[in-house]
Amino acid sequence: MIVPQMARHTAGFHPMSYAVWYEYHAGLNPKLKTALDAYLAERNSLTDADIIALYETHIAPRDAQASAHVSAQIARLVEEVDGAATVAGKNVRLYGDELDGYHRKLQTEIGQEQLDEVVQSLILDTSRVRTSTETFYDHLRKNAQEVEQLRAELAVAQGLASRDPLTGLLNRRGFDQQLQRVSAGPCGESSLMIVDIDQFKAINDAHGHMLGDKVIIAVARALHTCAGTRGPTARIGGEEFSAVLLNTAGEVALAIAEQVRAAVERGRIRRSEGSESIGGVTVSIGIACSREGEPFESLMLRADRALYQSKAGGRNRVTLDEAQAAA
Repeated sequence: MIVPQMARHTAGFHPMSYAVWYEYHAGLNPKLKTALDAYLAERNSLTDADIIALYETHIAPRDAQASAHVSAQIARLVEEVDGAATVAGKNVRLYGDELDGYHRKLQTEIGQEQLDEVVQSLILDTSRVRTSTETFYDHLRKNAQEVEQLRAELAVAQGLASRDPLTGLLNRRGFDQQLQRVSAGPCGESSLMIVDIDQFKAINDAHGHMLGDKVIIAVARALHTCAGTRGPTARIGGEEFSAVLLNTAGEVALAIAEQVRAAVERGRIRRSEGSESIGGVTVSIGIACSREGEPFESLMLRADRALYQSKAGGRNRVTLDEAQAAA
């Protein structure tokens, strides 16, 4: 549409003429269209002078505004990049110096050709410095990932150092650490419970260690469910567990211990999915209630003595330390 239109007029075939007719037919410039229609109403052919007048009146000012807008946006981006670039090291500081030069140029009135040169130079310089800065930021990202990985590994290592991997309960070390924290603060009259799986060696011999592990997990779950909200719970030996019942003593402690015993006795453990469950898994429990000023070693000794009494009395039972019961 444009080329045949240009051929009807005496104005030459050049970019300025093409721009006038392009914007006219594309409907991009309403004011240009109105002015050009007025020209066509007065004369049959447009000359170069007419085209220049239309271009300078309706296209050039808009191009100047667009160039100024682009210059301002590039200047803003240059300032932003310049500000960020100063933290990236020597190469980026050199890049910042180059950006300052571009910024000074963009603050003055420059022509389209000079603006193109600035843009091209900016692209080249940015491409060059991007290579060095990407390496720098790659190191930062890798370092951050490595630090995060080390942090996670440290957390896992600390967790494994204080928890039993099979049951998720505290191990003996973690239990001792928790006891130190508990004893450092007020906890009132509390109790210590020691739980031992009855005839565990016979279970392993009859059913294998895989099922033995399932028994250990089941007992740990019962202990934590019944007693875990009151204090730390731990697996302190192969088939031996312990729990601290903070601010709990006497009949309440005995009732919680009985809940643990009954939960284990009711439980059914399967060798594998779909197989019959085995019964007969029981635990013996000993309890000792704390005395004012009593060291933990003495409390543990009394709870262990109560556990021995449960074993000697026929197993699958709960015993409160005799000295405490007599009191």
